Amino acid sequence: MKEPKSFSRRTLARMLACDILYQMDLTGDDAEKVTGELDRMLQEGIEEEPKPPQDIPDISLEHVRLLLGSSADIEELVSFGSVDFAYPEKVPEFSRELVALYMDNWEEIDGLIASYADRWSLERMPMVDRNLLRLGFSELLYRYDIPPNVTINEYLELAKTFSTEDSGKFINGVLGKLVRDKGLQGHLGPDGPGGGGK
Repeated sequence: MKEPKSFSRRTLARMLACDILYQMDLTGDDAEKVTGELDRMLQEGIEEEPKPPQDIPDISLEHVRLLLGSSADIEELVSFGSVDFAYPEKVPEFSRELVALYMDNWEEIDGLIASYADRWSLERMPMVDRNLLRLGFSELLYRYDIPPNVTINEYLELAKTFSTEDSGKFINGVLGKLVRDKGLQGHLGPDGPGGGGK
């Protein structure tokens, strides 16, 4: 079986920012309330290790291979406990910045996503994909200190980890299209596209 996947602090911060937007979508609560609740949960920590449901029948690995075909990558399919979260004690500042960037520019960002996501309305997109795109657009458009290829790769990997392989391709395509159309390939530092001052 594969080693548990671990994440860098920045990647974990992106995951937590996505979780904040996801909870906002789900509950209708504002960013401050959701972030405060997440802070509280992180400070309390996880008191008990999650336990798998007890009513799952005991099936051998060979039986699963027969059902799925020998070419199936069983280790990929059996992922309970395969992600190693090194939780911080509170929501990282980078998570807060990403959420704030989206909240300050949500109308523009949602409008751009709708125009770049061919044949997909925001309402029809899976919540995880929609919120990964919102954060990716926020980062690409307003965080000039992060190279676009880094941003795209981060959100592609998060989509493949927490959504589907197809979601990863979709997010990669939409973010790549934004970078090409807006000429964002030239991010050279904190001064913005092209570098050398504003």
